[in-house]
Order: sequence, then C-alpha cells, then structure tokens
Amino acid sequence: MIKKNFLYFITIFFLFFKADNALSVINNSVIIAVGKEPITRLDLFKEIKLIAILSGGQITEENKDRIKDLAIKSLIKKSIKNIEIEKRNVKKYNKKDLENIINNTARNLGLDKSGLQELLERNNLSYKNLEEKFVIDLKWNTMIFEIYKNRISLNTVEIENKLNAQLKNLEDKDRVEEKIEALKKEIVNDEKNKKLRMFSNSHYSNLERVIQIKFL
Repeated sequence: MIKKNFLYFITIFFLFFKADNALSVINNSVIIAVGKEPITRLDLFKEIKLIAILSGGQITEENKDRIKDLAIKSLIKKSIKNIEIEKRNVKKYNKKDLENIINNTARNLGLDKSGLQELLERNNLSYKNLEEKFVIDLKWNTMIFEIYKNRISLNTVEIENKLNAQLKNLEDKDRVEEKIEALKKEIVNDEKNKKLRMFSNSHYSNLERVIQIKFL
C-alpha cells in the first residue's frame, strides 16, 4: 500500500507541477486568499497528495483536473470553517470522535494508526496537519450544535412510521421492549443528525457568500 501510494505521488508530481526544477514551481507563494487566510501553492500540492493517498485512487490525465478542483474546494472549506470557529472562539470537540475518525481513515487503507502516520511521513505529509484538519471539522460540528440545537424539530409521526417499518422486519422477538427503545433512539438520532447537517450546509453557504475569496 505504501509503495502504491508513493507511485501515486510521483504521478501527481509530474501531472500538476511539470518543470525542470520542482522546487522553483512548488513554492510557498500565495495562490488563494480566503478572507485573511492564505492558501499557498505548497498547500495545494500537499492537499492533492493527501486526497490521492486517502482515496486510494490513481491520479490520471483524465481525472487530474477534477482532483485539483477537489483539493482547492477542500482547502477553501477548511479555511472558511476555521475563520468561523476562531471568530466564535470554539474550543470544544469530542476527542473520542477524533480517535474514531483517525482509526477509520487508517482502516480504510488497510492500516492502523501508526501505519497511517508512517504512510504520511513517507510521502512528506504531516500527520499533525491531518489531525488538525479533522479537529476543525469536529469543532465546526460542536459550533453548529450549539447554535441550532434549540431549532431542531422532529416529525413524531414520521419517526413512528420508520419505527413500525423496522419492527416488521424484527425476527428475534426476545426483549422486544428494549429493542423498540434502541431502535427509536437510533431513528431519533439519525433525524437529529439530518437536521444538523442541513443547518451546517446552510450556515456554510451563508459564510461562503460573505467571506471574500480571491484567486491570485
């Protein structure tokens, strides 16, 4: 896996940064300004590498522009979220969720946490930067919940209908009451998360319209 991803890195390198002297091309010049937050050419190069490694998909001439666009959008989104959480002084996030995200990311690549760290290091990427990227998303989620928690309204009829539909497929009739409560809790949590995702998307879209984004 590590060797395979290293080859992806080489492919990306030549596709996106063709030049006799790579260091003269991949420099730290600012290419995008999101509010007062700069995004450099090096940031973009690293984000492209990271996307290739974490997705496990090879970068080709056919998809290189799409991957580059994904990397740009990812960096802009990270900057916008960071501006907002710093403005609101958001510090809290669920450390257990962070650990789960890291472990799931590693598992998707057939690795453990230490294997993920080694993979990033071999590709000259920072594990700490990846962790910070996840932390920004988790702080954002904390912020969205605090802002919109009192505006979450659930359709009780819809929840009951979903519960009844799942109960029809319940084969094991032992401890039915416990299972009903567990299913109901799961459905309610799913509905709350859907509402929070809706608020999150709306909040981000509003910021995207307000915060100035300049391509330099």
